[in-house]
Amino acid sequence: MEIKLTTAAVPTPVAILSMQGLDNRELNPAVEKQLAERALPIPTPQSALGDLIAVISDRHQAPIQAWDAALLQPQAPMQLQVTGSQLTLTTVAGQPVAPDLDSKSSQILVVIGAPLTTDTVVHATAQDLHRKLKAFFGIQARLQYRTLSAIPQVLETVRPAS
Repeated sequence: MEIKLTTAAVPTPVAILSMQGLDNRELNPAVEKQLAERALPIPTPQSALGDLIAVISDRHQAPIQAWDAALLQPQAPMQLQVTGSQLTLTTVAGQPVAPDLDSKSSQILVVIGAPLTTDTVVHATAQDLHRKLKAFFGIQARLQYRTLSAIPQVLETVRPAS
């Protein structure tokens, strides 16, 4: 899926993870334990990846948003833009698309970052999530780093067939 990264007045680091074939139904006991120990609210609707994102976001204090990529595909290409103090995914017509993730989601798009989040925090958060996806789900997500700046960019979330 193509994502257009719009321009930003303030350089904004962002990490984008995309993955397919995720079994998002099986809750991980280790992640559930961390949610309870940290007294974090359980995401609704609850899903294995949603729980993991809540734990990692709390640990790194970085905004993480996730969408069911299968639902985004018919609206593609999408745009990622800075709106106020956050990143927003929109259609090319400018309609915001709210984060949407549930236990049936198997194709996922994850965006990490915000205008005031440092490059170091975005990288650390993305690396942590990337490692945990491999460890807990056996999924090798595609991880890409970009900086929204004065120059618009285009990012492809799926590797071309070789």
